[in-house]
Amino acid sequence: MPIAGMGPDYPADHWVDVIKILHTAIERAGFIPRIVSDSEESTVIHGSIINNIYNDAIVVCDVSNKNANVMFELGMRLAFNKPVVIVKDDKTDYSFDTGNIQHENYRKDLRHNTVEKFINDLSRKIKKTYEASLNADYQSFLSYFGKFEVAKIENKSIGESEAIEKLLNKMNSMESKINSLIPKDDEGVTYVSTNRVVDKKTKYRSSITQ
Repeated sequence: MPIAGMGPDYPADHWVDVIKILHTAIERAGFIPRIVSDSEESTVIHGSIINNIYNDAIVVCDVSNKNANVMFELGMRLAFNKPVVIVKDDKTDYSFDTGNIQHENYRKDLRHNTVEKFINDLSRKIKKTYEASLNADYQSFLSYFGKFEVAKIENKSIGESEAIEKLLNKMNSMESKINSLIPKDDEGVTYVSTNRVVDKKTKYRSSITQ
């Protein structure tokens, strides 16, 4: 699900309320909720997203308002052939590609007397989906289209010295690329223009991952 505002119909405060509801349902199902970009390590955010989408036991994906990044992350989870629970609000239409997958729906206005029912329904759905995925005859989304051998993301342990060496090599490579972009005069001497550089802050959005 997105965490940034998406126009007047989906302000940032709306997603704050939705994420609290999803966290409650996930906890009732016996899982520890987190955003898909969360990581215990200081790492590249895109790497955390991909690894969490691949490795987490169950993923809850809110496709309300059909945010492009959320839909892409849902596609990755389905391509990894891993269990996922899809939720959406009652104002969002079903997508053509995933419309045949059962969705848990909630009221967009988050009316109190309907939220508790949604939490209970979602909690049960999470439990059943995860338990079903443990069975050898589990029917995943991809299995309905044929037999596929899904690529795996392997975790490799390396020593501290090797990690430092890789980091230094990466930094040297980045430095070389930066130097190649710095203008040079006719004698090959580099110079830096006096244009002011403005630091821009980027907001990331992510779907819920358990």
